[in-house]
Amino acid sequence: MSKKRAYIYFALCIFFEQLGNLAISYTDGFSKLLPSILCVLFYGICYFFFAKSLKVINLAVGFAVWSGVSIIVVACISVILLHSNLNWADFVGMGIILIGIIGMNVKGEA
Repeated sequence: MSKKRAYIYFALCIFFEQLGNLAISYTDGFSKLLPSILCVLFYGICYFFFAKSLKVINLAVGFAVWSGVSIIVVACISVILLHSNLNWADFVGMGIILIGIIGMNVKGEA
């Protein structure tokens, strides 16, 4: 598998996880059928694409980047769609996560 294809799978993994995160906020504790089904479906698709991407992407880096990007995206979704409030400490924390994501993707010359 090419690196390009692996990163496309990785992006799809993150996209479907965000759909799952959005769906889970509407499940009302998994008491609403359609959002619950969508949540499980989207998370399943997410893990399918994550597993595919791991044929090329290192597990440690992939999981860390996936988690970090997901934290930042879900915070944005929460503010925009669910009208959640974030304070300065939340933004500082996300900035630190973003620095970590960038740091994990910088490849040194050996």
